[in-house]
Amino acid sequence: MTVPRFGALFPGQLSEKPGMGEALAARFDFVAAWFEEVFRRSGVDLPGTFFGAGSPSLHDDLPAQVGVFAVSLAALDALEKLHGLVPAAAAGYSLGTYAAFVAAGALEREAALDVLLAAQRLLDEDRRANAAKPRGMGFVIGLSRAEVDALIDEIRSEESLGTEALAIGNENAARQFVLTGERAAVEQAIERARPSALKAEMLPLSQCMHSPGLGDVTRRLKILLEGKTAIRTPKLHLYAPMLGRRIFLLEEISSVLFEQISRPSLWSPTLAAMGADGITDFAEVGPGDVLTKLLRWTLREAKGFVVESPEGAEAFARAILPSEVTSRA
Repeated sequence: MTVPRFGALFPGQLSEKPGMGEALAARFDFVAAWFEEVFRRSGVDLPGTFFGAGSPSLHDDLPAQVGVFAVSLAALDALEKLHGLVPAAAAGYSLGTYAAFVAAGALEREAALDVLLAAQRLLDEDRRANAAKPRGMGFVIGLSRAEVDALIDEIRSEESLGTEALAIGNENAARQFVLTGERAAVEQAIERARPSALKAEMLPLSQCMHSPGLGDVTRRLKILLEGKTAIRTPKLHLYAPMLGRRIFLLEEISSVLFEQISRPSLWSPTLAAMGADGITDFAEVGPGDVLTKLLRWTLREAKGFVVESPEGAEAFARAILPSEVTSRA
C-alpha cells in the first residue's frame, strides 16, 4: 500500500482552549503517559488546566504554550499509531515550530520541550526588564503588504521609532498580517488601519513575538542551549516560516530553532513553498482550526483537515487512505 503524502501544520499560541487533549488522553494510554511526562518536565498539569471547562490560567503563556505543544504531538502520535499515517512534510506556526521539528525528526520531543521552556523563561525575564514599555500584537485583515508597510513607515517616521517598536511579525496571507512591537505603537497602527481594513484588532498577548525587539532573548537562548541540544537531519521535508521555505542543513535548522522568536514569520510563503513541492493535503495537527482557515487564503485548491481528537484523526484517515484500509485501533 502506498501511504498518501500530506503536510502536517502545527498551531501556535492562542489555539489553546478548554477540553483540548481530553478525548485523546481518555482513549489512549500513550497520550495519558505523554501528558504525565510533560507535567514532570514542565510543571504544567494538562488535565487540571485544560480538561472540562478549563482553568482560568489556561491562556497564560506557560500553560498555553506547553499545552498546545503537548496536544499537537499527542494528535501526531494518534495518526501514526492508529492509522500508520506519517506526514511527508511539516511546518509550525510560531510556537508550532517545536512540534514541527519533532515531527520531522530534527529534535526529540523532550529536547524540544526543554527549548520551549527555556525560551519562555527568557521571555518572562525580558518582559519584566522592559515593563516600562509594554509590548503587544495586533492583526490587520484586508490590506495589502504595501499598504501595511506604508502605514508602519508613516508611524515610525512620525514617532521616530525603530523596527523593534513596530513591525510586521506574521505574514499570514496576502491580505492578513500580524503587527508586533511596543503596545502603544501597535495600538496606533491598528487604529489607523481600521477605516480601510476589513478587520483590525489587538491580540490578547503581552509580548511582541517575531519582533527584532526580542533579539536579546534569542541571543541568550542560543548561548544557553546551542551545542547542548541534539539537532538532527530531518527525516521528512521541514519548512521554516522564519525563512519561508524548506530547510535542509543542520546550521539552518539550528538558526531557526533559536532565532525564530525574533524574526518575522512568513507563513503564507511557507504554505506556497509546500504547495509548490506537491503537497495538496494538509492536516492541522493540534488544537483549533486557525491554520486550516489560513490555508485557503494561499492554496485555494488544497484540502485541509483538523486533527485534534480521535474522531478527527479517524476522519482524516478515511479521507486520504484507500477505502479498503481500516483503522488499526
